[in-house]
Amino acid sequence: MKKNITLFVLCCGFIFSAGALAQVQQAVYQDEDTPPESFTILLKDEWSFLNEAVTQLKNETENKGEFETTEEFQTRITRSRDLLQNKLNTHLKETKLDRRVFGLWYKATLVSYNADAEIYSVKCATIIEAPYNIPTVDCLIPPNPYVDLSDSIRGGYRTSSIFLKFHPDFEWKVGRSEAQAAKGVEANLYFKVHFMVDLLQAGTALHGQLKIIAKDIALMNKSNNYVYWKSAIP
Repeated sequence: MKKNITLFVLCCGFIFSAGALAQVQQAVYQDEDTPPESFTILLKDEWSFLNEAVTQLKNETENKGEFETTEEFQTRITRSRDLLQNKLNTHLKETKLDRRVFGLWYKATLVSYNADAEIYSVKCATIIEAPYNIPTVDCLIPPNPYVDLSDSIRGGYRTSSIFLKFHPDFEWKVGRSEAQAAKGVEANLYFKVHFMVDLLQAGTALHGQLKIIAKDIALMNKSNNYVYWKSAIP
């Protein structure tokens, strides 16, 4: 009887530990469905924060003091850069940007289906506004096959947009029955892209990088989250 009680306690402890571990693992990344406007605001806020931080570094280290040796000047630059990096790292943790994953929806439009090749041509005209490059901050998306960033002039104002770079259309390899099913729910057909955001210094230059990192892309039914196609983004 005593052995059975001990075994029961051990099993309960294991279940509790496994549950706690699962909760910790689930908390590592926070997947958030994010409206485009909210993502744009977040990017602009981070752009402003990075610009202010880099501008402060530039003001502090751009010129060597009159009574400062070159060695002292270089030491001061290194110390200031280290302080900036610590500031960025602290900010990323405080805002949880180091583990937040933002899910953005891009409306998909079915163009035409080639029944012989089983290829559905799909367009996407959605763009999401993003900050543009300035002397103190580079905004970039690491090179990948699906998502890119472009500058443009709209209404006389410079702007930057995140878009899906299909040339000219996305070629979706899909069987006829599923293609027909997708056509029936086209109003709910979207590409979903997961992004992460990072802030860092760019090499030894006095400017920073706002990095918008595309993690994966999927073609989905937005109403029920059914996934027709998905690909990781290297």
